[in-house]
Amino acid sequence: PQLPNPSGVRASGSTAGISSLKPAAGFECTTGERVLQESILARIAESGESFTPHSVARLLAYDLNAVSCQILELWHQALNVVAFCYREIASMLRTQWEERIIDQWSLSIVREKMSSNLAEPENKSIGDAHTAAAENLRKTVKPRSPELASIEDTTLFPSIEQRPVLFDQRCVGVAGMDVKGIPHPSVWESRVPSAPKQYRGVHLFVLCHGFQGNSFDMRLMKNNIALLYPDAIFLCSQSNEDNTEGDFQEMGIRLAQEVGNFICDWCPGTALGRLSFIAHSIGGLIVRSAIPHLQDFRDKMFTILTFSSPHVGYFLKNISLFHLGLKVLQSWRGSQCLTQLSMADADDPRKTMIYKLSQTPGFEYFQNVVLVSCFSDSYGPFDSARVEIGNMLGMHTAQEAYKEIVQNLWKNVKPERVFRFDVNFHIPENNLDTFIGRAAHIQFLECQPVMRMLIHNFSFLFR
Repeated sequence: PQLPNPSGVRASGSTAGISSLKPAAGFECTTGERVLQESILARIAESGESFTPHSVARLLAYDLNAVSCQILELWHQALNVVAFCYREIASMLRTQWEERIIDQWSLSIVREKMSSNLAEPENKSIGDAHTAAAENLRKTVKPRSPELASIEDTTLFPSIEQRPVLFDQRCVGVAGMDVKGIPHPSVWESRVPSAPKQYRGVHLFVLCHGFQGNSFDMRLMKNNIALLYPDAIFLCSQSNEDNTEGDFQEMGIRLAQEVGNFICDWCPGTALGRLSFIAHSIGGLIVRSAIPHLQDFRDKMFTILTFSSPHVGYFLKNISLFHLGLKVLQSWRGSQCLTQLSMADADDPRKTMIYKLSQTPGFEYFQNVVLVSCFSDSYGPFDSARVEIGNMLGMHTAQEAYKEIVQNLWKNVKPERVFRFDVNFHIPENNLDTFIGRAAHIQFLECQPVMRMLIHNFSFLFR
């Protein structure tokens, strides 16, 4: 019910007496209380009523009712504005949120400059150095407080101590230029994922699983990309689910046929804007085996991202529990792909599949070559996943052939297009999987913080 006007005068929202209450700063002090009391007494005297608790209550109730009317009027005006520019408001709010997310993940990213000599790093003990730096970062870095009070899902960000640490290595200088003085897209493109894209058509992501895997393995990576890029389309490869132990060339042909058929069905003609590949483990070699059969789409190839893929094979001089198990599995199951990874498919290392694959075109077709590795991952040897000649060279059975493979892979690739991401996971469990290096290998499929870190902070790779 509408409350009566204690002053006998009809008041609108703008003429209500709430302004005379003046709830100024310092309301709890004596001066503030005196001002409020004088204001109430003067208004009650104007209404002709006596100063009683009942009259004071009526006055306050009237003022509250007037304020609620003003708020309701403003709310309806705001709704009218939103109806005409809801897209702009949603875009503004999303951009602000993306900026905050990028700043939060940046705490766990260490940026380093990489030599333009992609084959041989300046620091061949970079894995040990990154392990020590990651532990120090988790102990010293403190989380940033948000600038504005906001409601957010805190489960998106694990504590600093539990976050993976990502070391970003690239050949881009401090001024944001590549080795030839040309700005890389990572410099001039907006860093927020929702920024407008610079091309026509859809972006197709092909996700390829690893050894004895299936299309479901890549679901988390796909879902995280789809959240930020709802217009993208995805192909989670199924063509090699039943035969990941066969010949890499055959697996590559099956993947190429699957990709070609998918493009014909879902983005024919000029509908395809960009084509990117994301692969885990031996999926990286399957993708490389498929690229020569996808020449029709070479101008559309954009990003190739491999998670711990042994591009240069395994090093079987290292007598670890994993390598012993690998030899047993290779001989027991007669796995052809493991034989090829071990470079045991030919007596001459230069006639092996790994060597021949390095001579076929691949990385040079892509605008971004992203190699993600982990020093504690034995399933994807560190140097092999990074495609470099490092400290593990002495463990290889054919060192000269290994060097030639690395040189072949980088021969026609522009250094400014290469990104090496070394991830240090926080794995508190000490079990068999951790001991043999499997735990870190599986983390690339299960650790969503790493996926979000990549997708948010390196959006130019996925846009």
